Amino acid sequence: MSPPLALAITLLLIGYLIRRDVSVAPRPSPAVWIPILWLLINGSRQASQWLASGAQFSSRAIYEGSPVDQVVYGALIVAGIVVLAKRHVQISQLSKNSWWIILFFLYEGISCVWSDFPFISFRRWIKGSGDFVMVFVILSDPYPVRAITAAIKRSGYVLIPLSVLLIKYYRGWGMTIDDWGRSYYTGVTLDKNMFGYLLFAYGLFFASGLVCTFRDDSLSRAARRSDLVSYALLLAMVAWLIPLANSKTSLFALISGIAVILALQFSRIKRHLWSFLIAILIIAAICNELFSVNSAVLEASGRDASLTGRTGIWQTVLSEPINPIFGTGYTSFWLGERLQRIWNLYPNTPLIQAHNGYLEVYLNLGMVGLALLGGVLWTGLRNGRRRLGAANYTTGNVDDSLFETFAIAYILAYLLYNTTEATFQGLNFLFIIFLLLAFDFQRTCFDVNGSYIEQSSYIEQRNGSVAVTSWESIN
Repeated sequence: MSPPLALAITLLLIGYLIRRDVSVAPRPSPAVWIPILWLLINGSRQASQWLASGAQFSSRAIYEGSPVDQVVYGALIVAGIVVLAKRHVQISQLSKNSWWIILFFLYEGISCVWSDFPFISFRRWIKGSGDFVMVFVILSDPYPVRAITAAIKRSGYVLIPLSVLLIKYYRGWGMTIDDWGRSYYTGVTLDKNMFGYLLFAYGLFFASGLVCTFRDDSLSRAARRSDLVSYALLLAMVAWLIPLANSKTSLFALISGIAVILALQFSRIKRHLWSFLIAILIIAAICNELFSVNSAVLEASGRDASLTGRTGIWQTVLSEPINPIFGTGYTSFWLGERLQRIWNLYPNTPLIQAHNGYLEVYLNLGMVGLALLGGVLWTGLRNGRRRLGAANYTTGNVDDSLFETFAIAYILAYLLYNTTEATFQGLNFLFIIFLLLAFDFQRTCFDVNGSYIEQSSYIEQRNGSVAVTSWESIN
């Protein structure tokens, strides 16, 4: 097949998939396309890199960034703020029972004060605040569950088929060759690890969709068959791409997440999720102590006991003098003399992260940041667990079960993923997805005038055929 024909077929497939999702009721407001664009950029390449105008990987690029990207991010943030202003959104309502997340974000901003590079740190924090703007745009939608699934689904409909296209027919875009002649498949991204976590997130989402659609009997036969074929096709693409990405962390996280999805299909496990998780952790610890399971798994996956050099990286970064209580300031560890010293130690692999999310938070935000992160992660787990089997919200279709299943499976796998990769920071695709799933938004919703009301009142109004909301009524 010629590349132009493959491109045409891919674009037709993407258009068909998105058109199908747009036609599904209830329809989220058109404003959902703003966070979708945010996901597309942070899940692939920056705008300047797509335009081939981005700076090459260097210390200068790390410090200065790209004016093109600043304009694009700024425009999206402003557009999101305009939407929130028109909706008269009350952040206190959206953040109810999720204050650990807000406190963590505010502490990141405060930590810019003691950074050695406060202007750079603060500029990054402002850009990272765009994650929250996008999340609030989605959560303040008249149908937040539908908006969340639509944002993830539609961005996946674009990024996964395009990755297949670029790798198979446009190798100049779908592969990266580093300065030492090593080549990597990267799909729509520019980084091997980033490509891997893209496949982890979408693989888990489409697996959740396939399982939930298969179990759902409320859809018509034609709609159900069409959904099953769509999810199966996207999963087949992910399965084809995963070996090419060659990311062991993403593969382990995806397998773990799928195991959780399958386990949640049993009502007893769903009801006693925490008990089963604690039992699994205890059994795993005992088996590892008695039979060295950890070493066997690493050997089977092709990794050594150093986790492909990660333990050496952890020792190196921990040897750097920092304030253990408050850290170096938001995203400030990988700047200045520290950055150059570590790059001199690893000339073949210039590092910009510690390859451990928990360690990365400690380096930048200290023990205070780690404590707040613990609250953030507990908030996500608690809210995800509450949604399992809860009837606090409805979209009227399979998106309800898809959302609650994907949320808990993703958050649990996300905790595992960050043991060897660092993704607890703003403008990170995996962290954005986590924020969408972690907030306890179901307790509030819009009424017909665009104002927030408690969930119990919302249910009563819906039952009385009053809560008929639309984008036009909100504006």
